[in-house]
Amino acid sequence: LAPRPALLVADEPLSALDASLRAQVVERLAALRAEQGLTLLLISHDLPAVRLLCDRAAVMYAGRVVEDGPAAAVLASPRHPYTRALVAAAPTSLLPPAGVAAAGAVVLDGEPPSLLAPPPGCAFRPRCPRYAERGRPARCLDERPALPAAGDHRAACHFDEG
Repeated sequence: LAPRPALLVADEPLSALDASLRAQVVERLAALRAEQGLTLLLISHDLPAVRLLCDRAAVMYAGRVVEDGPAAAVLASPRHPYTRALVAAAPTSLLPPAGVAAAGAVVLDGEPPSLLAPPPGCAFRPRCPRYAERGRPARCLDERPALPAAGDHRAACHFDEG
């Protein structure tokens, strides 16, 4: 950080840290952002850290962005079923933000797809509760959902309710 970069890419900087050290790293990253106007690209499974450190969030599944938007909106009102499952699995004391009703438990059956041979159509389909609830529509089998080109909070789902 000595040459004062404009961008810091941090790939899982908090994994395998105890709570005390994790808090110190989060505080330091937040301070660097504020003091140096640093842009932080945080790659993480740690949703509470994403909420604390990020202005925007993008959620990926099988190598594709399935939801993106302001971090607070993505974590408080997830629109893609995979994001809903991630938020529901986060420690309840940390997510969602105060004043927001917690999502019910979401159980995903099955395994993530092979990245070498992803299923046709929607890669999340084999695990998707919406797909099952809607009677397994052919659209999910045949057409990969696209992330909308416009909008501040977007989800790549044929049944996005946002």
